[in-house]
Amino acid sequence: MKRALLAFGLLGLSACGPTIGDPCTTGQDCGPGVCVNRDFAPGGYCSKNCASGCPAGTICVANVLGDGNSGCMRACKQATTDCRPGYLCAVVGHSATAVCIGPAGL
Repeated sequence: MKRALLAFGLLGLSACGPTIGDPCTTGQDCGPGVCVNRDFAPGGYCSKNCASGCPAGTICVANVLGDGNSGCMRACKQATTDCRPGYLCAVVGHSATAVCIGPAGL
């Protein structure tokens, strides 16, 4: 029984991974995504190109990845519960949905 619980626990941890908006230093921190290190992303920001769509709870925002490339950002309703510390919940670009973004804005 203990081995089954241990195996289940390890399996659960291996299914976890970085999500959009997580802090990062390099792309390796973001699994298959990219690490955005720009003024609006203090501490790095895991994202991914929007070309294949964005995961649930995120939206596509223009020029997040630089050079005109759109990237997925974490959607939010309020910074205190939806965004990591140091990030604001704000509308950027032409979107009607707010995203978690650093205080420098986009």
